[in-house]
Amino acid sequence: MSHKKRRIVYLTPSEIVEKYPELEDNFNWDVRCLGLFLRTKLLQGKYNANERKSLIREDSLVKLVGHTNDLIDAQKIRFEELEKRF
Repeated sequence: MSHKKRRIVYLTPSEIVEKYPELEDNFNWDVRCLGLFLRTKLLQGKYNANERKSLIREDSLVKLVGHTNDLIDAQKIRFEELEKRF
């Protein structure tokens, strides 16, 4: 069984917002939020002190978006469940 190793892709917060504009539209995640998520370890990545640039792993962003979507789905009100009460 062969396992292909995935290449790790790093993006700056600006590149992420440009590549995924729906993050701002749907979650209100802007460049500053993404930087905060990196500093608080919600996202994986690194900070390049020489260039003063945050670099975020794209795969960690995908995982965070998936988790956020799961939380949103869990909070939805489902009328079928409410109708069972009556």
